[in-house]
Amino acid sequence: MSTEVRSPLDAKPSVGGVIKNGAIAGVIGVVVNAILYFIGSAMGAFPETVLNPAGQPITLVPVIMVTLIGAIAGTLGYLVLSRFMVKPLANRWFTILAVIVLIGMAFTPFSLPGAPTSMIVFLEIMHVVIGGALIYFLPKSV
Repeated sequence: MSTEVRSPLDAKPSVGGVIKNGAIAGVIGVVVNAILYFIGSAMGAFPETVLNPAGQPITLVPVIMVTLIGAIAGTLGYLVLSRFMVKPLANRWFTILAVIVLIGMAFTPFSLPGAPTSMIVFLEIMHVVIGGALIYFLPKSV
């Protein structure tokens, strides 16, 4: 009878731990992005004449929804990676993929016709907020 000794590095984070940390990142992202939206709105950075691809002005509700969608997608992505890889490798690949997604998302605010520079800057910062929260919290899952 042989017993395999596993390193703590090989331990996979629990599904509950990943979901908890994803939720923490999501809540932080929503709160910070809502604050950024209110600041930007007070500065006139979110004019109602600039419409998102759905034909609606960018208001607080779409900001919250897109932040939550990013948090859910990132959490599910990390959960999948952490099931198939040892934790250090899953953390590395998640960080690489998250940075690639952030770089790809950097171009989306530029696709809004008539968006003022201040709006683009706020939207870019909002992308970094949720991406950074996910990159920080998900690898800490236990």
